[in-house]
Amino acid sequence: MLIIGASALVGRRFKPDPRAISTLMIYMLSPILVIDSLAKARLEAAEVGQSVALALILYVFMALIGWGLARVFRFDRALTSAFVLTVVLLNAGNFGLPLNRLAFGEAGQQRAVIFYVMSAVAANTIGVYLASSGSVSTRRALMNVLKVPLPYALALGLAMNAGIVAPPQPVTDAIDLLADAANPIMLALLGVNIAHTSIKGRAFPILLAASTRLVVAPLLAFPLSALLGMSGLTQQVAIIQSSMPTAVISVVLSTEFKSDPEFASAVVLFGTLASIVTLSVLLTLVT
Repeated sequence: MLIIGASALVGRRFKPDPRAISTLMIYMLSPILVIDSLAKARLEAAEVGQSVALALILYVFMALIGWGLARVFRFDRALTSAFVLTVVLLNAGNFGLPLNRLAFGEAGQQRAVIFYVMSAVAANTIGVYLASSGSVSTRRALMNVLKVPLPYALALGLAMNAGIVAPPQPVTDAIDLLADAANPIMLALLGVNIAHTSIKGRAFPILLAASTRLVVAPLLAFPLSALLGMSGLTQQVAIIQSSMPTAVISVVLSTEFKSDPEFASAVVLFGTLASIVTLSVLLTLVT
């Protein structure tokens, strides 16, 4: 909150271009963060498969629910794009990783990394498509998906984890430094966007998007995790990660692909504050 607040003050005073920051995030810092997380992860194959399956199923369900709500309330094209984006993308990284470490220790964080990686992949594939679809054709939106580097970063991170690729020490040092920079710069971008955010006349869709992400997602995660055979710590972490508020990357993508960054910023801010309550309740239920 301090980083977001300070960045909002800078945004109001100096009016930096948020699209320049979003480009840096999408094409360098986010892929590096995924490479770093995957290269260091140590998990059993069965746990990885269950977490990946839950994340994929959850994203599909949330996208359908978000699209359905947008149709019911007749949102315009740009708002529909941003609404579905904020419902689907969850903050499994700069919120989910430290929270799971605090709640479940190092073992919890290792399991949370898998969900984070899947959320990052979704953000840079499904998310890019959704953000682009608010302003360009379907063909152009699909082309934008192929241009982002994160899927290639995923492959590289897995290769490093398996020992197939072993970069020299200067390269790994650079990866560590850039990975550490990703989260605070995401928060800074959120603050810059918030500096010019207005909820006038849009309080309902903002509240609807945030509550769908915080309430509907955990209601789906409980039965889905059980159906996939999850139990113990793996299930606990999966439920908490599934229930995170809207990810800051939704603001990045809305900014980069000219969707509706003000709406996304408002949902992220409101959802993050509201999650103090919802995640506290969930942690009590699962532990």
